[in-house]
Amino acid sequence: MARTLIGRDAELAALEQVVADAARGAPAAVVVSGDAGVGKTRLLAELWRNAEARGTRVLVGRCLDLGEVGIPYLAFTELFGPLPHTTRSELFDAALVALTAAGADRPALLIVEDAHWADTSTRELMTFLLSRLAKTHVSLVISYRSDDLHRKHPLRQSLSEWTRLSYVRRVDVTPLDVESSYRLLDSLPAATDVASRDVIVERSGGNPFFIEELVSAGQRPGSSIPPGLAELLLVRLDALSPEAKSVAETMAVGGPRVAHEVLAEVTGLDDDRLEDVIREIVDARLVETTDFYYVFRHALLADAIYDDVLPGRRARLHASFVDTLTEHRHRGAAADLARHAGLAHDLPKAFGAHVDAGREAMTLAAPAEAMAHLAAALELRQPQWEPTETALVLEYASASTAAGQDQRALSVVRAELERGGDALTIPERLDLLHAEATSALAIEREDAALAAVEHALIIAASEEFASWRVHLTGLGARITEALGREDQSLAWAEESVRIAESLGDPGLSADARITLARLHRRHNDPAASRTLLIRTAALARQSGDIGNLLRSKFNLGMVEFDDGDFVSAQESFEEAVKIARSAGRQWTPYGVGARVQLANVRYYSGDWTLALTDLARIESDAAPLGSAEQLCAGFQIRAAIGDEELASDIERVRPFQSQDGFITILTSTAVAYTALCNGRFGEVITSLEAAVATVGAQWHNPWFGGRIRLSVLAMEAARRGSTVIGTQAALDIGSRLHADIERTASSSPSYGWESTAWILRGEAELGHLRLNCGYGHAASVVAAWRAAVDAFAIQPFERARALQSLSEALEAAGDRSSAAHAADQAIAIYDRLGVTVRLGDARRPLGTDLLTRREWDVLELLGEGCTNKQIAERLVISVKTVSVHVSNVLTKLGARNRTEAARFAKG
Repeated sequence: MARTLIGRDAELAALEQVVADAARGAPAAVVVSGDAGVGKTRLLAELWRNAEARGTRVLVGRCLDLGEVGIPYLAFTELFGPLPHTTRSELFDAALVALTAAGADRPALLIVEDAHWADTSTRELMTFLLSRLAKTHVSLVISYRSDDLHRKHPLRQSLSEWTRLSYVRRVDVTPLDVESSYRLLDSLPAATDVASRDVIVERSGGNPFFIEELVSAGQRPGSSIPPGLAELLLVRLDALSPEAKSVAETMAVGGPRVAHEVLAEVTGLDDDRLEDVIREIVDARLVETTDFYYVFRHALLADAIYDDVLPGRRARLHASFVDTLTEHRHRGAAADLARHAGLAHDLPKAFGAHVDAGREAMTLAAPAEAMAHLAAALELRQPQWEPTETALVLEYASASTAAGQDQRALSVVRAELERGGDALTIPERLDLLHAEATSALAIEREDAALAAVEHALIIAASEEFASWRVHLTGLGARITEALGREDQSLAWAEESVRIAESLGDPGLSADARITLARLHRRHNDPAASRTLLIRTAALARQSGDIGNLLRSKFNLGMVEFDDGDFVSAQESFEEAVKIARSAGRQWTPYGVGARVQLANVRYYSGDWTLALTDLARIESDAAPLGSAEQLCAGFQIRAAIGDEELASDIERVRPFQSQDGFITILTSTAVAYTALCNGRFGEVITSLEAAVATVGAQWHNPWFGGRIRLSVLAMEAARRGSTVIGTQAALDIGSRLHADIERTASSSPSYGWESTAWILRGEAELGHLRLNCGYGHAASVVAAWRAAVDAFAIQPFERARALQSLSEALEAAGDRSSAAHAADQAIAIYDRLGVTVRLGDARRPLGTDLLTRREWDVLELLGEGCTNKQIAERLVISVKTVSVHVSNVLTKLGARNRTEAARFAKG
C-alpha cells in the first residue's frame, strides 16, 4: 500500500470540514461511498490519523458480512461494549449517552465502516444517532460500498432518510484520474517498465486496490489477471442465475460495450426475457446501461469473465458476433467486427473490417485509432484483396500525419516507393511522392522534401496532370520558402495560382496563396498578407480543405501577433485550435503550432495562469514530438515562477531538439533565465550560442529572426557577469553579439514590433556593458533603456526586466529617486505575474531572488512561526520535504537559523 494518500485532497478536505464543524458544536455527518478497492478505508485512515493529531478522540466500528442474519449492533458493541437496557428505546438512549460522553471533554469522531453489511438494527440505530448529533461535538462518518447496493438493497432507504438531514453530506470516492494513478504507481516499491505502467493504469481503471494487485503480480502487456484478483472479481458472477451468468459471459466476449440488438441476436433471447436477465445483471452491479450499449462497470471485471469462459465457447461466441455484426452498421460496428473476425480466424472479414474501421475513425477525428486499424489491415492483406497496398499505405500515412506521426508516415511511404518500384502507376507514384515531401517538410527535412517535389514535377510534366502540378508547385513554394529561396518560392506559388485559375478552381492553390501571404508579410506588407490569408481561409472552408484552412488561420494569427494585435491573434489561434481539434488534427504541425502560439500570446500579454492551464492538457494519444512542443511552450513562464519540476521536463524534451528548432529556442531561453538569476553567466552565454548554431543549421539560415533575442540575452549575461568573465572578455563578447544582431536585422527586409523591441534592448545592453567597463555616458544608457522599456509596452514581463535594468542605469547616473521608481514599477509587474525567480532586487533581502515559489511559501510560513509539521499540513506536503525546503532557504539567505529566516520573511 502507498504510504502517502494520493489523489484524494478534495475528499479529505470535505471530511475534515465535517470534523471541524462538529468540534464547533454544529451537527455534522457524512456518508462516504465508493466501489470496492477504490480507497475508502485508506481515506478514512488518513482522516483518523489527522484527527487524532489535532486532539480529536476517534472511535471506529465495522460492520461485517455475516450472511443474511448478522449480529445486531455489532459495530456499536465493538465500540461501547454491552449497553444497559431493557427496551429498544433504552438501548438507543444508552448509545446516545455513550456517544455524547465521548465528545464531552474534547471533539470526537465516530467512523462506521462497511454499512452495506449492516443489519437492520444497526441501520436504525445510526438513523437515531444522526438525528441527535446537535451539541454532542461528535462527527459521524459512515462508509459503504456503492457497487454492493443493488436496486432492492435495504441500505438504500436508510441513505434516503439520512441525506434528507441538512447537515449530512455525501462524499463519493471515485476512481483516481490518470495522473494520480501514475503517481500511485510510482509510490509502490515494485519497479515497472513503461509499457507495463501504461497497461496497469489502463486496466485498473483508477482503482487503487487493482493497481496494487496488478503491480504485485508483475503485470505486463498481454498478461492475464492475477488469480486472486480474478477470484474477487468473479464473486458477483457466481451469484447470478445460470441464464444471467451465460448472458454476462456473452457480453464479456462481446467486448467493452455491446449494443442491445446485437446481444439479442447472439443470445437468441426475445426482448422481454433479455431485459429481465439484463436487469438481474445490472442489479448485481456488474454492468451499466447507456443509451445504446451495455458496459461492464469495470474493464477488469469483463476481462476476468472473458478469461473464465472455456476456449471452445469463446470461439463459437466470436463467430456468432461476426455473423451478427456483418449486418449491422451502427457506430463502431466495423471495429467490433474486426476484433471478432480476428479472434474467430475469419481473416478476409477481419481485413475489410479493419479498413472500414480505420476510415470511420478518420471521419470521427480519431487518427490514432485509424492508424491502429489500418496497420492491422496492412498486416492481414493478401495480394488479391482490395484496396491495393499502395492505397492502403497512403491512407495509413494520411492518418499518421493527422496524428502528428510524420516520421512514421515518411518511413512507410518511402518503403512503399521502394517496394512498388516500376510497377507503380503514375498517379500512385505522384501520391506517394507528395506524401513523402509533406512528411519530410513537417519534420524539417526540407532538402529531402524538395527532392521529392522536383521528382514528382518531372513525372507530372504533361497537361493531364495539371491539377497535380497545382499541388506540387504549391508544396514546392512552401518548401523553398522554408529554405530561404524566396525567388523560387514566389515563382512556384504564382505558377500554382495561375494553373488553378486556368482550371477554374482557385481553391486548389490555397497552399500557394498562404505562402504568397507569408512572403508579403516578410516584405513589410502585413495588410496585403492579412487580406490574402482571409480570402484563402474562405476558399479553403468552401472547398472543405481543412489542412489549408488550419494553415491560413495559423498564419493569420502570426501576422496579427507581429503587428502587436494580441486580441486578434488570440482569436485566430483559438479558432485554429478549435478547427484542429474538431478535425482530429491537433497533433499536426499547425495543430500543435496553434496551441503553442496561443500560449505564447498569453505569455506576452501576461495571462500566465490560463496559458499554463491550457498547456497542461496533453491528451494520452499525443504524438511524442507534439507533446514535447506543447510542453516546452510553458518553459519561459515556469522558469520565472520557479516551477520545481521544470528541470526534469527540460530533460524530457531534449531528445526532440534535433527535430524542432523552436524546442531548442524555448528550452535554451528558460535555461538561460534560470542560470542568469543564479549568477551562472558563462553558462548562459555558452548555452545560447550553442542554441543559435543548432537552430541555424536546422533551418538552413544562420540569421533567423529569433537569433536577435538569444543574442540580447547573452549580452545581458556578459554585462552582469563582466566582473566574473573579465572586463575585456565581456566587451568582446558583447560587441560580437551586437554585430550578430545587426547582421540578422539587415538580412530581413522587415520585422515586427518584437524584433524592433529586442534590437533596441540590444543597443541598451551594449551601452550598459560599456558603461560598466568604464566607457560611455550614463545619460545615453538611461535614454537607451527608456526606449527599450517603451518598446516592450505590450509585453509586461520583458517590460519589467527592462525597467529593472533602467533602474540600475539610473542608479549609476546618480538619480536614485528615479531608480527607485523604476524598480517599484518592475516589482509591481513581477508580483502581478507571480514571478518569484528574479535578478537582484533592492526591495528584497540578498538571496531571496534565488528562492523558488515553494521555498517562498515555506519562508512566509516560517515568518508566521509555523513548525515543520504545521508547514507540511498547510502546504499538503511531507515533513521531510519541508525540512529540505527549510535547509535550502537558510542556505540561500545565508541565515544561521529559522529565527533569522523568519525576520527576512517579515521584511
